Amino acid sequence: MRNNATSKRKTGFVIALMSIFIFSGFALHNYWKFKARQKEETKREEIVPVEVASSEKRHLDWTLEQTGDIRSLQEVDVYPKVPGRIIEKILVEKGDLVRKGDLVAVLEDRTIRAQLKEAEAALESAKANLDQVKANLVVIQKDRARLQDLVQGHAISQQKMDRIDAQYEATLAGKKLAIAQIERAEATLQRLKILYEDHRIYAPIGGYVSSRYVDQGAMSNLKKPITRISSKETVKIVTMVTEQDYPDIKKGMEADVRVDSFPGRVFKGFIAVINPTLDPATRTGELEIHVPNKDQTLRSGMFAHIRLLLGEREATVISKDALNRLPGTGNFYVYVVENNKAAMKNIRIGLIQGNYAEIKEGLDVGEQVVVKGQNRLKDGMLVKVKGKGRV
Repeated sequence: MRNNATSKRKTGFVIALMSIFIFSGFALHNYWKFKARQKEETKREEIVPVEVASSEKRHLDWTLEQTGDIRSLQEVDVYPKVPGRIIEKILVEKGDLVRKGDLVAVLEDRTIRAQLKEAEAALESAKANLDQVKANLVVIQKDRARLQDLVQGHAISQQKMDRIDAQYEATLAGKKLAIAQIERAEATLQRLKILYEDHRIYAPIGGYVSSRYVDQGAMSNLKKPITRISSKETVKIVTMVTEQDYPDIKKGMEADVRVDSFPGRVFKGFIAVINPTLDPATRTGELEIHVPNKDQTLRSGMFAHIRLLLGEREATVISKDALNRLPGTGNFYVYVVENNKAAMKNIRIGLIQGNYAEIKEGLDVGEQVVVKGQNRLKDGMLVKVKGKGRV
């Protein structure tokens, strides 16, 4: 009995030992299989070929992109100067081109013409009266000279001489009065002539008739204009710049202007007016850009794209081909090569000019930026530089 028990214990030990060896072998086999698979996966890890270009310093044309509406430099509402008169004629229509001094409208003028005739007659009467006084003065002067000789010869009394002297002084006063009457009549006539001219309404500036407010036959009203004239030889564009850009703006700086109506054409203008204060609500400053328009191409209401030329500045740049944008944010990023791996870097850009993009933040000069092949990259992927381009 004791031998059978010993035999069974030996058999159990052998079985247990064999089981350990089997499980150990199986575990070892799985371990080596796992390691082999890791090596195989490492061998199979993708290495992306890329082309890089170094970020570098360059001088860029310093520009500022703006937009605005084109307006007439001068717009004048033309008012009548005489109230309560029928507008007999309106000689222009909307869209007509007028020159400065052209007749625009005529008011009813029968009353003023009658007053003019009366003033002219009064002036002629005053002149005739002066002629009569002058003639009387000549006669009196001759009589006075003759009587002076007689008085000196004691042929007549001094009393008669005193009488002729009094007549002489009265005639001189009458002459002065007649001259004053002529001056008054001339002034009245001149005033009426001005009033008569005010019945004719002239264009104060040259340009296009952009509006007509009344019809022929209406009554003139000092508070209601007849037409509006817009000058087109020079137009203006009003635009707003941010507080950040405002200090760099100077009067006289050049501006390139483009409009959708004439694609490819650039109109040259300049900064003519800079508002000295910023709007506290928007933190923006107003600029007025003047653009010569002698051929009348630009019209009020057109939408303008403006590029302000502020000079040059040194900037860190990369090729704009390297730029990538994060979906849903609009933020930019690039890949740079570090230790044969792609490293994603968030950046902030400034100007984009030609093939260059200015880097405000996120990159240093001399970094190897991926310009080709980045569409296959993820952060940390292995890369192989196939070529180095220039920015």
